[in-house]
Amino acid sequence: MAYDTDDVIEKRKRRHRLRMLRNFVIFLLIAGFCGYLYLQRDAWIPKLEGIGGRYETVTQNDGELAEGNFPLTISGNTGYQAELVNDTLFILHDSYLDLYSIHGDAQDSRQHAYQNAVLSTAGKYSLIYERDGTSFRVDTKNKNIYSKSLDDNIISGVVSESGYVALITESSAYACTITVFDETGKRIYQRNCIERVIDVVFHNDGDGICFTSIDTDGGAIQGTVTSVLFHQADTQWTSLPLDTLVVNTGFSSDDVLCVIGNTACAYYSKTGEVLGTYTYNGTLIHASIENGRAALIIQDDQKHQTSLVLLDRSVDSLEIVSIDTDSTYVSVVDGDAIVMENGTITSYDFSGSPIAIVFLESAYTSFMKQDGYVFLLGYDQVDRVDFKE
Repeated sequence: MAYDTDDVIEKRKRRHRLRMLRNFVIFLLIAGFCGYLYLQRDAWIPKLEGIGGRYETVTQNDGELAEGNFPLTISGNTGYQAELVNDTLFILHDSYLDLYSIHGDAQDSRQHAYQNAVLSTAGKYSLIYERDGTSFRVDTKNKNIYSKSLDDNIISGVVSESGYVALITESSAYACTITVFDETGKRIYQRNCIERVIDVVFHNDGDGICFTSIDTDGGAIQGTVTSVLFHQADTQWTSLPLDTLVVNTGFSSDDVLCVIGNTACAYYSKTGEVLGTYTYNGTLIHASIENGRAALIIQDDQKHQTSLVLLDRSVDSLEIVSIDTDSTYVSVVDGDAIVMENGTITSYDFSGSPIAIVFLESAYTSFMKQDGYVFLLGYDQVDRVDFKE
């Protein structure tokens, strides 16, 4: 069969023109996109620089454990509790309260006879009380301030930075009783409660407390906050119920109250008004509050993801950071959120940026931080590692 030479040539020219047109259109699209990126350079270049600089500026600590007095070995087989009280390490175990400097120098060892002893600290004061018993004591690094016994068993207790103590006790006639003592051990306030109180926090100025009680509504647990003043009988205010089991509360310096529950958290004004709530997309693993800043470890079982949720005194200032799925402990210290992840401890600022990291060779249950050191709490010993930020 014969071919028309002119038709073949014309078809080739047509294909060539279409190919040239297609290439020209692609060129225009690329040129237009590049032009758009150039015009928007002030918006996207800083973001790229931020991504690159996010990890370049993270302080790397070598993770070398302190020697000399460390590790501190804890005797006994009933576990221990440790807290930093100003510049002193308080360790409660068995029948002793042992005190060490931050360099591990033994300073004091004080005996107690409490069963189920619990340690709570604030400022320069420590409170030790006998859970399900009647005894409690208040100590500083210098001495035991006082020891007392109550008529009813103690459920829980807290101490304030001014040395005030609030104890929740059982009651034969009421759901519980709240009793407050001043720094000398004098009883200054008592309230017989019909509510089931689970948490107490002192006002910043020390003139009263907020206590959290729980109830159920249709099978759902609700938490309610009540504010009282020591010099008046009537309550100052009572919040609307929050649909969660409250696990932690704390004030900011401007009297905003943060309430953390197992499914949601909320902020309240000093008059009890709800300023905002945040409901978690997952399970609360651990939480910490300092001066209104809250850090939450949330595990999403469906997505198999774990997140660090940061709230800077408001649910409106919310940052979410993806972290290791094995993360189980967070502490807010000096305005930073410090997370124990799988084999590391990492600090974040409340914009969500990592600041410093240290790699650990051994496993620990929790930690404390002070003066450029992280104290690592293991099963029966305390290690220390440098942590510069």
